[in-house]
Amino acid sequence: MERTEIQILRALKESPKSFWELAALQDSTLSVLVTTIKRLMAGRIIHFHRSTKRFQLLGNGNYHPRMDPRCKSCNGKGLIVEGIFHKTLQQFTSLLSGRPIPDPNFNQGLISFPDLALKASFMYERGDLEDRSILLIGDDDLFSLYLGMLGMSRRILVLDIDKRILRFIEEKAEELGLNIETMEFNLNRSLPHHLRYTFDVFVSEPPEGIKGMITFLKRGIRSLTEGESAGYIGITMVESSLPKWYEVQAILTRNRLVITDVLRNFSLYPEGKGEWEDLYENYPIMGEIPIDVGPPNIDWYSSCAIRFERVAKTSIARNHFYGDKDTWVTLKGL
Repeated sequence: MERTEIQILRALKESPKSFWELAALQDSTLSVLVTTIKRLMAGRIIHFHRSTKRFQLLGNGNYHPRMDPRCKSCNGKGLIVEGIFHKTLQQFTSLLSGRPIPDPNFNQGLISFPDLALKASFMYERGDLEDRSILLIGDDDLFSLYLGMLGMSRRILVLDIDKRILRFIEEKAEELGLNIETMEFNLNRSLPHHLRYTFDVFVSEPPEGIKGMITFLKRGIRSLTEGESAGYIGITMVESSLPKWYEVQAILTRNRLVITDVLRNFSLYPEGKGEWEDLYENYPIMGEIPIDVGPPNIDWYSSCAIRFERVAKTSIARNHFYGDKDTWVTLKGL
């Protein structure tokens, strides 16, 4: 069986699931998921109950019910929000009354507040916050305000095409005395010369379309200094196939950047309180599913956090099998 099929069947052996619950419990794109579900329904291996909007397994099958081996304390993310990150999260949450409503025409979606704090904690652990200059490419999440409130970074600049977001950031930054700069910018243009090779860190949640994703990525890479620098991006599995991931990896390699961390399903995008339901009617997926699966009943959409770092132009001598210039706890004679 294919991996997606196994993931679906073991999830349904655990209990009946909605389409959105299945989407959150597998590793393929939505296209592959829907194709697999169609095949399993045609083969009468699974059945969809229209009244409950749940899929059910027909028969027992030769597979184990789904088990969740992830850490329950951190939801499998490997980090927790505490100390200054928790305190700042409380202040940040209270700050956002009147924030701009996400505009789907700009492909905007909001990461949950706790996951923004987790991302900052992740950056802190990697040494990418304190005394660092940080560029945010797109900031509908208002991550810049959270970083500014932490008070650790030397410089924070936000590039965004949405004037509403920039105006909100400017107002709150002035109100709180935060060192945050903003600049209205269309990423279809080349990065201005005065921003090239300038920043220690860039952060972005690029669009999932390959052209937009590569454009955001290239602008971010161009902003990084040639010295010690790093980038953070979020990419999903449900809307980005492995060939798309490969394209990202290839661009990083060509620019002497190496992936140091991939935290799966790290940033959750909450469905909110029904404000997205009307949009689902216009999403391509609703025309591809042969049944009425209904609106999402859970927060199911999440992105993986990817960190990459600049590599110096050096080569490694290959004249020893077990040891080289990096192996300081290997016997010299080996």
